[in-house]
Parts: sequence; structure tokens; C-alpha cells
Amino acid sequence: ADRGLILIRGAVPGSKGAWILVRDAAKVALPANAPKPAAIRAIATNDSAKNDAPATVNDAPATEGAE
Repeated sequence: ADRGLILIRGAVPGSKGAWILVRDAAKVALPANAPKPAAIRAIATNDSAKNDAPATVNDAPATEGAE
């Protein structure tokens, strides 16, 4: 734990020497004694989507063969 290592027992899918992604389970509730900080994604609501700025569109005409 001092070096930030996680030891894994058993088979891990993927090629040898490849990086693996470790994240919290999606189907099981987080235990009360889980270490913090943990990455917890907030659920987006329709209200927050309305507040987002609209994407800008570049209406410049395309030029063919311009270098």
C-alpha cells in the first residue's frame, strides 16, 4: 500500500505485460468502510444538460486543394 501497488491473484484477461484498468464494481453498492477518495461519477440530469453551452459550428466554406 505504501508504493501504490495492487496485487492480483489469478488470471487476468489480456496480453502479458499489458496495463489493466481497476475500477469499482457497477452492480454492487459501495461498502461503508471503502477507502476514500474514490472516483464516483455523478449522474447527469436533464437540468445540467440544458445549462451546457451549445457547440459552435464553423460555417467557413471548404476549399478544395488549398495548401
